[in-house]
Amino acid sequence: MDRRPERSSCCCAGPKRPAAVRGAQVRRAAVIGAGAVGCATAGYLARQGLEVTVQDVQESLVAPLREAGAVRLAGVLEGAAPLVLATTDAAEAVAGAQLVVTAVPASAHEAVARSVAPHLSDGAVVLLQPGATLSAVAFMHAAGQAGLTAEVTPVETLNAIFTARLSAPGAVDVFAVKRTVSYAALPSDRTAAAGRVLEPLFPSLTPAGSVLEVSLHNMNAIMHPPVTLCNLGPIDRGQPFLFYKDGGTPHVMELVEGADADRLALCKELGVEAHSVKQWYETVYGLDQPTLYDRIQACTPYDTIAGPVSIDTRLMLEDIPTGLVPYCSLGDAVGLPLPTLRSLVTLASVLYARDFGAEGRTLANLGLGNLDRAGLIKRLG
Repeated sequence: MDRRPERSSCCCAGPKRPAAVRGAQVRRAAVIGAGAVGCATAGYLARQGLEVTVQDVQESLVAPLREAGAVRLAGVLEGAAPLVLATTDAAEAVAGAQLVVTAVPASAHEAVARSVAPHLSDGAVVLLQPGATLSAVAFMHAAGQAGLTAEVTPVETLNAIFTARLSAPGAVDVFAVKRTVSYAALPSDRTAAAGRVLEPLFPSLTPAGSVLEVSLHNMNAIMHPPVTLCNLGPIDRGQPFLFYKDGGTPHVMELVEGADADRLALCKELGVEAHSVKQWYETVYGLDQPTLYDRIQACTPYDTIAGPVSIDTRLMLEDIPTGLVPYCSLGDAVGLPLPTLRSLVTLASVLYARDFGAEGRTLANLGLGNLDRAGLIKRLG
């Protein structure tokens, strides 16, 4: 791929408008992350006629895309989708991009923010998918510390839009495009303008009331740690198993629903209209079986998703510090015990010999440590 995106003018040049979103037409998009979701996203956008660049810190992921000049899609999306650029250089990737989509684990959002902050174009929309919990806040906090001068709009999604797995370097199997994925901008009064940019490209996106509402429906944090912790035996033995179909037994799903009950209590305390993890599977995948276990077993996109082969997995190292820890920190701010969620964080801290409760996304670490319930609702609601 020898065609390079034009360099944008200085991101701080010219007057800034109060809202960063400046129109619904997107010509150039940058995708940060060349894993499964990143490749699916890049291919999807390229097939819609956008000039798409892809960046990743791993040359082994970038090189096949650079050599092919395209990402190869299979599954519910098929064909070769051309790319303008594949690079390890964040500045080169985001130059002139009106839309920047992160497709990395939520635990990398702060690092991405620091790498792209000086190079973002004024008016850009930054779509964080998946958003985990308070990713828009974390991104802007880190970007501000790294010298962000452009006026940008961060948008947090509840989940990744695509369910996908890399089948080979530069090739991705796309198992599903989720029926609906909620999103919100920070601040929330920019959500409508962001939607005019995003929804024509991603019809699955459905606006939520606020980043707080999106963050408090982080189902990965509710599902992944309990299933992983309850399957440490097979993981330690290197025994193959399907993460959801084999690992999500009826009793494990009872633990998941116990964690979900804590989350629902937090939603109620912070004034967020909530639905359960069981209801989420009906909304996103159209499943209406009587129990959560039954819905997991009927979820066809999960048919081939294997369990981890090591405890060094994002299912813990992402979802504990960027999911459960901010839940517990929010619980501290409003005086809720959240016993199951705190127990999962404690078990993970023992397992990894790390203090996730201190190093994760606490309100203090995000610059929000002085806010009480009313302040959190005003700032994030």
